[in-house]
Amino acid sequence: MDTQIKGFADSMYERSFVESAVSTRADTTNLMKQRSTKRTAKNPLGDSEINTIIRFQVKHIERCMAARLESYQRAYEETGKVPTEEELEEILEELRTVGGLQVKHSSSFIENFLRAKRAPVQCDPEQGLMEGCANAHDRVFQTWKIWGDKVRIKEAAPAKVRATAKAEAPTKTSPKVAAQTIVGTEPEQAEAKPRDKGRPHRTLLSYYWDFFKRLGNECHHTWRGELAAAALTGTGSYLLIHRVNAVGWTNFKSAGLSMVIAIASIAVWHVLRTPWLLHKEGISAGGVTRKIHWAHGLFGIAVLAGVLGGSGLYARKQLAKPIAPVMAAPYLEPKNSLRKRTLGLANDLNVFLGERWAKRPPGHGADTMKYDQATLDLYMKLYKSRTVGILQELQDKGLDTGLLAAPGGASSRFLLPDEIRQLRDLAYHLDERGNVVRF
Repeated sequence: MDTQIKGFADSMYERSFVESAVSTRADTTNLMKQRSTKRTAKNPLGDSEINTIIRFQVKHIERCMAARLESYQRAYEETGKVPTEEELEEILEELRTVGGLQVKHSSSFIENFLRAKRAPVQCDPEQGLMEGCANAHDRVFQTWKIWGDKVRIKEAAPAKVRATAKAEAPTKTSPKVAAQTIVGTEPEQAEAKPRDKGRPHRTLLSYYWDFFKRLGNECHHTWRGELAAAALTGTGSYLLIHRVNAVGWTNFKSAGLSMVIAIASIAVWHVLRTPWLLHKEGISAGGVTRKIHWAHGLFGIAVLAGVLGGSGLYARKQLAKPIAPVMAAPYLEPKNSLRKRTLGLANDLNVFLGERWAKRPPGHGADTMKYDQATLDLYMKLYKSRTVGILQELQDKGLDTGLLAAPGGASSRFLLPDEIRQLRDLAYHLDERGNVVRF
């Protein structure tokens, strides 16, 4: 597959994947918020709620597969290329890979989520996801099949046209039929000759001379009303500027400039309208234009020269002014960005562990074990949900959290100093916009 098409498709798929992951996380968060408002918030998650979470993940998997297929369709449309049979099979295999990979990720997320909520896992999440994704896979594969059929039809159409053209190639005609054809077409050619002779022969200079005469004639007929409209424009500009600027000469110059711009705009409209008038007149009168005095031609030349010269001088004057550099406002990282939240969590855990460690009784007696249990209880109460949530967001970004998010990690015990340092290093793999930085 072409690397340009592959790169374009990958960039589109990454954006769609992030949007789908954010939507799925929002749906899960809203479900937990709705549950917290009910009286049964302290009870473990029920089967209906677990099935709802599985449905959210099934929709996410289907969106990912559809986005992968749509990214390739858009890439081939933008480049104007047609995929071959090998490329279509490669795309189908990648769709299956995306579906299987997302099923594994979603299954791991559901298991960790249920453990964090202390809910009994009575069913296999991966099996439930596979059953729920069956129809989604069929829909995506059907879309891929329809796209492949359209591609094959487009490839077969030019070959069919060429075969039809060969079949309709002219055959040899007998001399008698050819003579009848020539005799039948002679009257039509005889009628066409006088018609061509009746049309006046026009050169490039004669056409532009007629253009200037018609332009001058149009401007001469309408100059009174157009001058009055320009004067009203200048007067209105003067009255509007006079209310905010007390300098009379500056107001007068601005009003005069507005009047000149209005006249120039009307002249440009005449320049654009004149060719259409000549074309319309040539069609209705059989190519014969009405007679216009030659002085109007000179006036038309003066109008066009004034428009071009005035526009050039005004543009040169404006372009000669120094342009102030436009400085883009610097991007301010939000206070609740993932990077800042991760660093803040690492700092809080470091302070918490340092304070508890400083007051820890020495030795390994009963008091020490009781103190360690109290430290664990405080961590589970104050930092567990925050730590597990941030680790899940880092995993969704594609970062490797190692043993921090594994069973027996942050979800069941407090982090040690080396693990807090690892969490801080994960924050440095994100930029201010939340994008992953690869070193």
